[in-house]
Amino acid sequence: MIEKQWDLSRISDRIQLRAIQQRRPLSCTMELTYRCNFHCRMCYVRMSDAQAKPYGRLRTVEEWLDMARQMREAGVLYLTLTGGECTQYPRFTELYEELNQMGFLITVMSNAGAYTETIRETFRRYPPRTVGITLYGGSSETYAAVTGDPKGLDKVLENIRFFQSIGAPVGLNFTMIRQNVLDYPKVGRLCQELGLSYTLITDITGHQRDLSFSDALQSRLSPAERACVACHPPEEVALAMENAKELEKKLAHFRMPTAPEEALEPEPDSCIGSHTGCAIYWNGEMGTCISMNGRHNVNPFDIGFEAAWAQIKAEQDETFRRPAACQACSMAPDCLHNCAARRFEGTGSPHEPDPYTCQYTYLLRIYRARQGGTETPQAPSCV
Repeated sequence: MIEKQWDLSRISDRIQLRAIQQRRPLSCTMELTYRCNFHCRMCYVRMSDAQAKPYGRLRTVEEWLDMARQMREAGVLYLTLTGGECTQYPRFTELYEELNQMGFLITVMSNAGAYTETIRETFRRYPPRTVGITLYGGSSETYAAVTGDPKGLDKVLENIRFFQSIGAPVGLNFTMIRQNVLDYPKVGRLCQELGLSYTLITDITGHQRDLSFSDALQSRLSPAERACVACHPPEEVALAMENAKELEKKLAHFRMPTAPEEALEPEPDSCIGSHTGCAIYWNGEMGTCISMNGRHNVNPFDIGFEAAWAQIKAEQDETFRRPAACQACSMAPDCLHNCAARRFEGTGSPHEPDPYTCQYTYLLRIYRARQGGTETPQAPSCV
């Protein structure tokens, strides 16, 4: 069974457990568009129209609504709208209103940097169940360096306060790269002023379509930098980055985990999403996870949602099994960011250990012991 503290007094937990047991769909991420108002250097989705053209086309509102009806009939309750920037999807407000009226519980994942008054009025009339907003720094200068929009932070803060004013629950994520790492204390102070907690995201992967479409791999923290940042409070981020230079030398003794000679019993990943979730990408293709685009995609717009669900579930046990090298690895108890999606993004296969994740875990263990076990909580690979 999935490793989670289940509370059977909660209706949501009972619904999720039943969906897991029956292998039925409960949640779906709808990636509406690759377009975005920001030009973030580490983005794994954003493209120009010319770059996107070889990979397909955006689906129409009518197509999404027909798919939503099929999903509702199949039992899907939770929808997450994302992009790119989902509000940049043509006729976004029309689609959003219709999805709300169908009864879905909707989460909006957004950078909150490009809302028109029409979009805000739609959110007033139909507040989302939750809103996930990504922060890219704590100053206008950093926003300009990371997103290309020097006024981006002002817009984002205005829209965060807008959501607070209508009572929509807001969750914040700070996506950290080399260009904004020193803004860590500023982001903490901003969130404190807003009265909101935030999650630190340092697990950055390359562009899903073409690595040359973004600077993600060049911009992300090194495994040593990431490990040191994880073990220091925000106000010590400069010290963490300095200490990473020495920690980096420990990689001279690092060896990638290898599979044992004796065969091991296959061990599944404890991923809730692999049992009850799916993602439909902007071009109409579908996979189990938003991070596994390209891993045996199917097209529900051609064959129907139920048939597409059956296909991806038929491959679930094979796709979401932990590699023997990971099962036998001594670092396994500390390797919290190791899932099939992260391995796929790092190596092109869910069955091979990701060197970046392995190096990070190795250095995190060393540095955490040196710091007396202190570690700043970060986002898990899959929630």
